[in-house]
Amino acid sequence: MDVLVVGIIVLALYAIVRIFGALWAGLSGARYRAYRALARQYRGRYEHRGLVDPPTVSFGHNGSSVRVGLAPVVAGQPSMPRTRVVTRFAAGIPFRFELFPVQRPSPKQVPRGTRLVRMGDPVFDRHYVVRANDPEIAREFLNRDSARSAIEALRKLGPPGGILVSVNPERLLVQIDRNLGQSVSGLDSAVRESLVLHDLLRSKITERMAEGIAIVDVGASSPVEAGPPICKVCNEPIGPDEAKVICASCKTPHHRDCWTFVGACSIYGCQGKQCVSA
Repeated sequence: MDVLVVGIIVLALYAIVRIFGALWAGLSGARYRAYRALARQYRGRYEHRGLVDPPTVSFGHNGSSVRVGLAPVVAGQPSMPRTRVVTRFAAGIPFRFELFPVQRPSPKQVPRGTRLVRMGDPVFDRHYVVRANDPEIAREFLNRDSARSAIEALRKLGPPGGILVSVNPERLLVQIDRNLGQSVSGLDSAVRESLVLHDLLRSKITERMAEGIAIVDVGASSPVEAGPPICKVCNEPIGPDEAKVICASCKTPHHRDCWTFVGACSIYGCQGKQCVSA
């Protein structure tokens, strides 16, 4: 009986020590050293609203705004910690893209207007699933050695299948299924490689837009009148009952919501900012 009482006392003392240790680490900032170091490195803003909510770091990079932290826990989904680097573009881009290892379960909803893209590299195609609304841009982006290197470095930071790279017109998201905030070097590597992907992506989009487009005069016949038009943002038909607009410069039709989301014409080289209702 005495042995049992002593054991209970020891366990209680151990629990008390652990609780006070965690509280002290949270109050002193030692628990989130990696986030503080990241904020200093990028001259960003460190935010921490309490002991329960994890901290975040925000800073600017090449015209975009970057936010680093843990993904929120969604009810009914696995509660494993997931580190996210979200880079929001200053101006929308007409590109949707998703990449993840084949071990990762496919999302319930695929990005709007995307389709599977094969790179033609047996090794890469065997290890990753790629979807995009513009396969040509996706291939050009992923064929860069620096892009492949960054993706491999990110993959090694998490468990098998524990990486997701997602792009939509307003942001680039890189997610690692691990709490990298416990490691200064791990969190720094995740952010550094994510910014490499951001810079390569923006460079490729800018390069394609600089190529320009050819506008053919078709006379009285308008592409909008020839049949159901295709929105170049989401690559889906624009139904007769859907709200749509036409670029005032090149006359390309868009869903009204897609135009509002991107904020400009989706045609490379046009850069039109004005639209008219159709």
